Amino acid sequence: MKKLKSVISNTLRKSVAVSVIAAAPMALLSSADVYALDVAPAKAQALQPAEKRPDPRRLPGLPQSFIKDYGEITSTLEPTEEQVAEGAKPNPAKAFEMAKDMEEDVEDLNPYSKAMLYQVLGQIYYEREDMANTIRYFEKVVAQSPNLPAGTEAQFYYFLGQLYAQEENEAKAVEYLEKWSKMVAMISASQYATLAQIYYGADQQEKALANMLQAVSMFEADGKIPREDWLSFLRAMYYFKEDYRSTLNVVKAMVRHYPKMSYWSQLSSLYYELGEMENFSRTQDSMYVMGGLKKETELKGLAGYFIENEAPYKAAKILDKAINQDKLVKADATNLELLANSWRLAQETEKALVEMKRAAAKSDDGDLSFNLARLLFSRDDFSGASSAAKSALRKGGLSRPDQVHMTIGQTELELGNFEAAIEAFKKAARDKRSRQFANQWIKFTEGEKKRQDALKDG
Repeated sequence: MKKLKSVISNTLRKSVAVSVIAAAPMALLSSADVYALDVAPAKAQALQPAEKRPDPRRLPGLPQSFIKDYGEITSTLEPTEEQVAEGAKPNPAKAFEMAKDMEEDVEDLNPYSKAMLYQVLGQIYYEREDMANTIRYFEKVVAQSPNLPAGTEAQFYYFLGQLYAQEENEAKAVEYLEKWSKMVAMISASQYATLAQIYYGADQQEKALANMLQAVSMFEADGKIPREDWLSFLRAMYYFKEDYRSTLNVVKAMVRHYPKMSYWSQLSSLYYELGEMENFSRTQDSMYVMGGLKKETELKGLAGYFIENEAPYKAAKILDKAINQDKLVKADATNLELLANSWRLAQETEKALVEMKRAAAKSDDGDLSFNLARLLFSRDDFSGASSAAKSALRKGGLSRPDQVHMTIGQTELELGNFEAAIEAFKKAARDKRSRQFANQWIKFTEGEKKRQDALKDG
């Protein structure tokens, strides 16, 4: 949860400061995914605005003396265009002194005048980045209710909610924002997003989810694309709820609208998590096309998928590029054998032979040399096949030595080495699994030897 909170709080801090003063393969995504996220609803309800704005208030009058003094403070803080033309410059320090002097007689002011004075003092403290005093004076502003305009009161409730959130006091932030909601007739999508972040900070996850969903749905209703950080928030919320289906649907929207490779990777992982292996592999294939697969496990996994789905040529092309061009997959015996077998299944026997030779040369595994022998035999390279099979015997560790002897016997027979062939078949016959077959070959070889000898004598 700490990681999620860090992401959300960073987004919140950026929004508070402002508020206070190509083409990727998309076959996996249907047109219905453009808008209207198909996600589980929150258990809570989004914060609701008031049914109508508060009625206008009858406010105390502002004394002329106050208006004069207050005008001097504000013009010192921010001169008018005419004053600037006459050479005046903003003087926040002097304005602050004037406001503090005026505050000494604050009890002589009516509530509306107090609210205006506290407002300007809070603003000066904010410019000084003194958040504690900013909050203190803004609270003094709303404390004058109902003797200030309802719109001003609502505005300062909202400011206070955001400032408390910035100070990581989310409980107070929620308190003020809920007061604010009761005084406004409309809450914007951006405000709902801010509410979501603050509710999350206050450990009210379901309210956080409800308010962010409201923000997104409002954008969707207007035909707008939800903001990336809002979707990121929803993705994180659903993921930590272990609602992977809803997480997947959010990530689909992120891939469509903000097609970063990191989102494609998350989409792939979620398909895997949900056991949707076909979609997982299709996503991996899209990532490969976009150059997004860089890990050996990813590339070999995709190649394996194509082999299993009777597309060995695609598997071979992926492995060949990864091993021999991009160097992303190690050119060791295991990977070279996988590449060789992919080429073989794709009926590219010349390429298969090249890679199988490389694999056998790098390996002490007798079975690998035996595989090379069989491949050479299939290409009528009997001398090479015999040499590879004998190398397999020397390396050892064979799962079926009898089959290696059978292959040696067959290659020696093709080469006309009848005695060597018979010797190899006899060794194969020591294993009961090959005995009957080997004995048949012995009889055949002996017959061939007699036939050849008779031809020579004739």
